[in-house]
Amino acid sequence: MAKKPKIKKPDSGNKNQKIKEPSEIINFDLRPPLFSLERLQAGEYCFSVLSKDFKAAFAEAIFKRRETTWGQLKLLDRHALGLEKISKSSIKAAPPKNIKEDENHFLAFRFNGLCPMVGYRVNDIFYILWFNHNFTLYSH
Repeated sequence: MAKKPKIKKPDSGNKNQKIKEPSEIINFDLRPPLFSLERLQAGEYCFSVLSKDFKAAFAEAIFKRRETTWGQLKLLDRHALGLEKISKSSIKAAPPKNIKEDENHFLAFRFNGLCPMVGYRVNDIFYILWFNHNFTLYSH
């Protein structure tokens, strides 16, 4: 009968050793946005209240931006593929509780004509909070 090979125990190393920071810093402005509906707010400005045409326009809007970097989007016209900052105080809907207090603005991308989707950015992710399909979320 053959002997079973012994399994080596993992090297515990130095237990006081700290985890090293990655040496490469990622510039998220060089990446295209990832659109997330994860934090979308229920109610009047939710995706579920949009018509089929508005939902199709949303899909087209994110498709058009799939290869455009955040840095490029900042330079484009806000009424085209670009974005604009919306003062946090001008939003009429209650913001979700997970929004940091130090953020003074939201971002808006147009998704159907001049109708904006409003949310905020974390790294390369754009979290959509509201679809302002009826132009009542904030004063234009």
